[in-house]
Amino acid sequence: SMSARNLMYLLHRKQRDFDLSAAIRSAIVNNATDYLNPPIKNFCYKGIEKSAVEIKDWFHSSENVERDFSTTAVLMEKAGTGGALFRNMYRDFLQQSNEVLDCAVLARAHAEFEQIAPLWTEVASLFDSAAKTSDISHINEASSILTDLSARECSAMRHLRELP
Repeated sequence: SMSARNLMYLLHRKQRDFDLSAAIRSAIVNNATDYLNPPIKNFCYKGIEKSAVEIKDWFHSSENVERDFSTTAVLMEKAGTGGALFRNMYRDFLQQSNEVLDCAVLARAHAEFEQIAPLWTEVASLFDSAAKTSDISHINEASSILTDLSARECSAMRHLRELP
């Protein structure tokens, strides 16, 4: 099975002098740094950029466009960590982090992810439309949005990497 064994973690505070602000800063900067330096081109903004190109080839080579793209749309929106689901969670994390840190960089990144998340829903919707119609125009539009998303996420993570 490829499902995660640990579906939830409970964190218990052990030290009274735990520095929550420092932990949040460290987590955000480390995550942004990792995002901006993926180990292979299939991950992060490079993977999104690559997908923008490859979905067109996939559409043409697919033996069952309806099955392939409707399944992917469901996975993106309902079943995986990619797509809007993760971006909505990250947007909320940034907002909660900003309640602790009160920082313009976090406010800006939160606003960026408020725009990013619905675009992922739009990509999934376009995949679903392509599945229903077998019309590549939906894939071309999704490709364009993915290219934009790659740039937007890269920009947001560059800002977060510089979190003071």
